[in-house]
Amino acid sequence: MWCLVELLVFLAFLQAPHFAWVSGHQQQQKKNDDDDALAAAAQVLELTDTGLEAALNRYDYLLVDFYAPWCQHCKTLAPELDVAAPLLADDSKPIIVAKINADKYRNVAEKYDISFFPTMKLFTNGYPTDQYQGPHHAHALVSYARRLTAPAIQVFQSKSALHKFIESMVSSSELPLFVGFELEVSNLERFAHKFRSKAWFAAVVGEYSEKAMADFSFSKIPALVVLHGQQYEEIQDVFYGPFQGHDFEDFVKQNLLMLVTPLNADNLNIFKEDGRPNVVAVLENDTTPKSKALIEKMKAAAPANRAFVFSYVVASEWPKFVRPFKLGKKPKLPTIVIWDDNYYSKSSNAEAFTGDIVESELSKLLQDFKDKRLKQEKLQAPSFYEKAMENNASFLQFVGMLVVMSITIWTKNRAKRSSQVNTNPEENNPIAQPDGEDAGADKED
Repeated sequence: MWCLVELLVFLAFLQAPHFAWVSGHQQQQKKNDDDDALAAAAQVLELTDTGLEAALNRYDYLLVDFYAPWCQHCKTLAPELDVAAPLLADDSKPIIVAKINADKYRNVAEKYDISFFPTMKLFTNGYPTDQYQGPHHAHALVSYARRLTAPAIQVFQSKSALHKFIESMVSSSELPLFVGFELEVSNLERFAHKFRSKAWFAAVVGEYSEKAMADFSFSKIPALVVLHGQQYEEIQDVFYGPFQGHDFEDFVKQNLLMLVTPLNADNLNIFKEDGRPNVVAVLENDTTPKSKALIEKMKAAAPANRAFVFSYVVASEWPKFVRPFKLGKKPKLPTIVIWDDNYYSKSSNAEAFTGDIVESELSKLLQDFKDKRLKQEKLQAPSFYEKAMENNASFLQFVGMLVVMSITIWTKNRAKRSSQVNTNPEENNPIAQPDGEDAGADKED
């Protein structure tokens, strides 16, 4: 009996290295497979309808571009996705970028409620978030995706920990950062969830010093500080309460945008969502001292005029936006219009926004708008040609489709007429000879 036991132990001893090798090999193979998957995921994945479902099951975080091959905006977005993909795949929580032709896979478009192109959605563990409505460039996409995969609010015990967080967020600084000092975390957390896709939120609940108060420009606690800028270097505003009710929410909503924001096609929806009248500076360019001085004057006016949102646009870079304001073929720039839904107002003084009178003229324009002393004009509707040229590819596709349909209908009608003629050729031939008895009668005559 003992001999049998010893034999089994000996055989087990011999097999142990084999089992260890197999186990180690399997673990190494799994690691290699994971590395290969991440390497592939560093590029934008092109998916089919079944491939999308497989990817949703495989990856925790998937940023999907639902596109159409004929869409010009989709073509513009594509290289930005190529830039964003390796940045997001390299995160500690990898976010995989993918795209799918939703015009081809209509079942996918219906399932995920895709009504226009391009539409971008981030999927977390297979579940979609709200669609992305921000700028279509790589850094904005990276900031959005990282924001939605991070906690709703970051809590720190010291100012130094906050600084480390800010340094790590420089590449994602497209969104504003709201920092609460000695603020009840639960009060801030409610808004952190509500505005999660539009801003970062942090709270410092530990030690703070007079230097911290100086660095972040607040004079008492509790305080909520708003940071904007490429490296969060711009302290935009400070709120001291009350930290409940509409005042708190209004402060957060009004500071989602910078004091003066460059206006473009990518962020136009954000301004429409905001709902406040938009004070738009129309510039010849944004690099001259004259233009920079006007922008600085608008920044100075913005904190005292929270009923408005302030922006600027370079006329030559976006003529389709400027044209409806009827500024003329050769407008005197810079100038300012106040855009409010389908209406706009402007100053009657063409020289109002240059030189030393800018500050007083801007103040007068805003007050006249509040007091309804400015004439409101309806935005000029674009012509058929302008509408067509807004998306040249779509327009050409539409025209091509009409031509194909017309040719198809004409061909079918022609074939039908030809078929009717060939059915009874004698009936349609005036020189055809009659047959039967009538033919014989003709001969006898």
